[in-house]
Amino acid sequence: MSNPEDNLAKALSENGAFDTERADELRKKAVGAFEAGMRKVERCLWIYLCSCAWLVVFTLFHFMQSSSTKALLFYGLLLLIFFQTTILVKLWYWVMNNKISVLKAVKQLALGGPVAKDAETPGQSRGFGGPLQGLSRGERAVWWGVLLAGSALIGAVKSAEIRGGVGAWNLDGGGTLTSEGHVTLAEDGSGSAVTHMSWVHDGALAKRGFHYYAPKESVLRFSDAHGRELPFTMSPQDGHICYDVALRHPVMPGRRFSYTMIEERSMAARKEGGVWTYWNDSSYGYDTNEFSRTVVLPRGAEIVSAEPWPVAAFTLDGHPTVRFEGTRGQNEPFRYTVKYRLPGKS
Repeated sequence: MSNPEDNLAKALSENGAFDTERADELRKKAVGAFEAGMRKVERCLWIYLCSCAWLVVFTLFHFMQSSSTKALLFYGLLLLIFFQTTILVKLWYWVMNNKISVLKAVKQLALGGPVAKDAETPGQSRGFGGPLQGLSRGERAVWWGVLLAGSALIGAVKSAEIRGGVGAWNLDGGGTLTSEGHVTLAEDGSGSAVTHMSWVHDGALAKRGFHYYAPKESVLRFSDAHGRELPFTMSPQDGHICYDVALRHPVMPGRRFSYTMIEERSMAARKEGGVWTYWNDSSYGYDTNEFSRTVVLPRGAEIVSAEPWPVAAFTLDGHPTVRFEGTRGQNEPFRYTVKYRLPGKS
């Protein structure tokens, strides 16, 4: 009977000796492939982390500027979703890291185990048996820079909007707004209106201004509670003129804010068939909006109809006068119409 050791020696002599260099090369390629996969996974992690971090910063600014309960709940829920997403992405990375590490260990065992200790291949600086190497320190630093720079940019843009009034100057908010107006109509249909606005600022940040939208034929001026003119800029928007009004002093959260708006309109009322019609509507984004409008008609005018019927109708120095009042919800319009006829004119 032949000796097994003699048979093994004979087989090795016939088929050649074990090629150590080739085995090491296979291990290097295997480890390099797994580390390339690890780098891909880590880059995906950074992409998701950057996206979530930027969305968190963006949503946080809106959350801090929100004053209504609905807006607070909406942006608060978004903050929670984005934060939880970062946790889920990190868990996914941990699972993929373990999976690739296990596959690498199994592959090494299939190739005969980690025998080389100081491999010098691109992307690998440790022995075959060590932990997998993902991104380099330089690339990680670049990703950190991208994350922080993007967050800082979003923060700067949103801060500029707050200072400039793009997002925080809207009248939308919670609480109650009071709008009391006095309209005077002339015989040629032109008119002027003085409106006093007042509400409690319940936002999270100081209010530095507000937006107001008016028809193109209107000319507006604004003044604060002390009668001082408020500066503003105008820009066309959706067929209207948007007035960006700046406050002289910021209004802190919880403080009442009031201003007066003076409007001059060339064609406030329109004539059709001998009957003049004046109408108006207003709507604001507060939870409760209390309106009061007093309309003074030209001297000697005869009221034809009013919709809705005014809460008061009287004559003031020969001028028929009507008063409308109403309470509306958020963005619910307050509309009223007065039709009248001038004496001796058709």
